[in-house]
Amino acid sequence: MTLDDSREQVRQASDIADVLGGYLPLTRQGRIYVALCPWHNDSRPSLQVNPERQSWRCWVCGIGGDVFSFVMRREGIDFREALELLADRANISLSKAAPVQPGSPNDKRTLFAATAWAERLFQKYLAHSPDADAARRYFHDRGISQDSVNRFHLGYAPDQWQWLVDQARSTEFSAAVLEKTGLIGRSSTSGKPYDRFKGRVIFPIHDVQGRTIGFGGRILPGNNDPKAAKYVNSPETKLFSKSDNLYALDLARDAIVESRSAIVVEGYTDVIALQQAGVRNVIAVLGTALGQRHIHLLRRYADRIYLLLDGDEAGQRRTNDILELFVSEQADLRIVTLPDQLDPCDFVQQRGVDAFHAALDTAVDALEHKLRITTAGVDVRRDLHKANEALESLLSTMARAPRLQDGAGSEVRLREHQFLSRLARKFEVDEQELRKRLSSLRRATNAAPDRSAAPSDEDVKVRAAELDPYDRNLLEVLACQPDLTLLAADEVGVDEMSSEPARRLYQTFITACQDGSPVEFNQLLSGIESESLKGLLVELDEQAAAKNITDPETLLKSFIADYQRRFEEREHRNNVAALDDKTMHGQDEMDLLQQMIERQRSRQGIVSPTDG
Repeated sequence: MTLDDSREQVRQASDIADVLGGYLPLTRQGRIYVALCPWHNDSRPSLQVNPERQSWRCWVCGIGGDVFSFVMRREGIDFREALELLADRANISLSKAAPVQPGSPNDKRTLFAATAWAERLFQKYLAHSPDADAARRYFHDRGISQDSVNRFHLGYAPDQWQWLVDQARSTEFSAAVLEKTGLIGRSSTSGKPYDRFKGRVIFPIHDVQGRTIGFGGRILPGNNDPKAAKYVNSPETKLFSKSDNLYALDLARDAIVESRSAIVVEGYTDVIALQQAGVRNVIAVLGTALGQRHIHLLRRYADRIYLLLDGDEAGQRRTNDILELFVSEQADLRIVTLPDQLDPCDFVQQRGVDAFHAALDTAVDALEHKLRITTAGVDVRRDLHKANEALESLLSTMARAPRLQDGAGSEVRLREHQFLSRLARKFEVDEQELRKRLSSLRRATNAAPDRSAAPSDEDVKVRAAELDPYDRNLLEVLACQPDLTLLAADEVGVDEMSSEPARRLYQTFITACQDGSPVEFNQLLSGIESESLKGLLVELDEQAAAKNITDPETLLKSFIADYQRRFEEREHRNNVAALDDKTMHGQDEMDLLQQMIERQRSRQGIVSPTDG
């Protein structure tokens, strides 16, 4: 199927009330449904769902759209991912490849079922088996409550080489399926399968939709096997990639969206202890450093990211390793350093949540942290060589930061100015010289502004009230009856729209209707990938419905006439200006005057003396 075919098939199979009802409690109110909006502190239901138009809108937030845009916003994913999620929900295959055999190692549904099954087994073993006493004692000693054990689905894998393999014999999950999920491995010598997580407490890893995609396993204290790694994570599989996922994001997402901030820690128990203490917007990396794809994922939900790694020397080195990545991204990164080399779990348990919030208040942004660690132990007055190296390192970091480039907002430019002023004072150099050096480094590295990170027209929310009244009136009628689009297009060109959002939306109408086939509103809505344009179209549709337009064709013709009058008035002003400027001579001037007189007579219904 083409993308358009897939989109239409998925749209028809995804009733908006059914889909949104899976996220929010919907209440019937006449012909619509209402719900509390998840994107603001809603005390009365202000989110409306229109099943007839297959649209939704929150009038407080000024956002809306169709089933695709809701899933995109709610899940923090792009259009293609939303299409795939809804297709999976409707059991629609988007692939051109041959269908995957259900139950096979390549069937993602089977893999998801297998990981969910294994998670339940590990939970049950932890809860009921006498052999799990040491695992239960480990969680207790770490201060993890039973509520947290249940909330995070914690478990235990017995210290047996083939326990999970044996358990699977009575299920539909073959050893090949378990191997594809990363639950079992195979011996390099005998080729026999073995349980990857044997003898470990289990931390299930979920994707943002809450599906089990992998596992983390920690060896129990007292294990004397020198070859046993302290932590083992699932390998890369069809379901799991450590560079694309974050631990507990499914549980922390709503708190992150509400606070517009995320706290990133290193360990599973750090996350559990902090969330247990009431700090809900915390997640962890999965055995790897925080990378670019993690940052892009978090930026869907948060404006500010707190990086809170262990307070020991190794944790601080890891902070420095990923610092420049954050500086070079469009992300507001704050570095939190805990005192006494405590990890977050021990800190919050020993000193309490208030002390933790106080530590967050001391966080510094990425450049400030870079300044501190770069100049630590450097006498900038006496050791000129090291001072110059430190300064060059700082300026190089700034040169690679897209959000500090020319063309950034006033707040960012002010921040850059303040930072350069501070560098000039600390290193006792002329600020103008620093600016020249920074400009030189930017040119040398060809560090152009990151246009992809800046908000595009598609990302900027547009309200109907902000449109030119002529554009708004015409687009409202077309939203009411899209089949009238070609009538409008014959008289009003796209370039006559006064703003880019109006032009893009009008062009969408024209493209959808250009073959003359009837077009429904919800088809038109699903054909738009831009979330802001979807919201604008829904708002225009709702406004048109409120006006109870009974004769849209007659009304549209009157609006087309308005455009024509505006065009003629603009042309008249231009002609008058040309005459006033004395730029025309002789017959050209007489011809222009005659045209203006004839046009004025025509508008007033006056018959020319030469007619009839």
